[in-house]
Amino acid sequence: LKEWARENLLSSEAGGGAGIQRRSPGGQSVVLETNSIDQLMKRIAKATSGESVEEGSLVRASSVERSPFLLDNQELHKSVVLIIMDDENISVGAILNRPAAKGLDINITDKTTSKTKSIELLLRFGGQYAIKGSEPLLWMHCNKQLKEAKVGSEIGNGKSGIWKCIGEDVTAAIAQGLAKPEDFMVVSGLSVWPKGEGSLENGMDGQVKQGKFETIPSSKVACVWDSLLKQEQLTNMNLFKCVEGANEAWCLGGSGQDNMNTDEESLPIGGLGEGFDEEDDSLVFNSDVKVAKLSDDALRSWVATYLLGLPTLK
Repeated sequence: LKEWARENLLSSEAGGGAGIQRRSPGGQSVVLETNSIDQLMKRIAKATSGESVEEGSLVRASSVERSPFLLDNQELHKSVVLIIMDDENISVGAILNRPAAKGLDINITDKTTSKTKSIELLLRFGGQYAIKGSEPLLWMHCNKQLKEAKVGSEIGNGKSGIWKCIGEDVTAAIAQGLAKPEDFMVVSGLSVWPKGEGSLENGMDGQVKQGKFETIPSSKVACVWDSLLKQEQLTNMNLFKCVEGANEAWCLGGSGQDNMNTDEESLPIGGLGEGFDEEDDSLVFNSDVKVAKLSDDALRSWVATYLLGLPTLK
């Protein structure tokens, strides 16, 4: 509640997110939806220093101390997202590090013995949306042997080296011995970021410029992908382990200094009363709780509620 009040009621002059407060000639307060010049310049400098966002880009949620996804869209906190489509109207991506609580059974027929066996693949939650007329599942791989065999096609123009394919490609490749089941990633659902007039997000590129996401360098895609492939199916017994595994993949896409030295990203909160440490904006007001921990707890609660269906699980 304190963080909600900071974001929605406190002016940005005092360190909140409700805009800059100005006095009109009549004495009434007017709130302008803008940020301080210093913060704006820092965001611009950070956004222009990274790689551009396009189809095939791999991005991750912001590493700043105060997560932009504490109060809304908690599933995006410390997320790793692959952009699969980006045009003048919309950016479409799939969250890769959210294992679901159920798997996907596929039947594999051995070419030599003609025997069929059922294999369960890990299914991942990619977002709350689906594209009408498209395949309900997104199948991907980043396997060198499969690429040489032309199994599927590359997403984008060599941005991440990740390929997409269809279910028939997967079953055929496994049956022929070209790959193992764990070489593939299956995602259900997509996430979208609109563009154009009337949209405050301006696609994923706008999200990066606002500091909500960061591009993952091409040199780090392979280690992030390998970490993702180590994830397990979500259960009520391994909730903490699954979230930790997801966060590990997220960390590998960064500089190695995540959630550290981020004081320059935010302004101190002024005028909130006795008990607030203005030198340490990383704490929730009048408490010793780190905002970063609060964000991590919110993510774990979201996973327990929406992926496990157990909102009371802690």
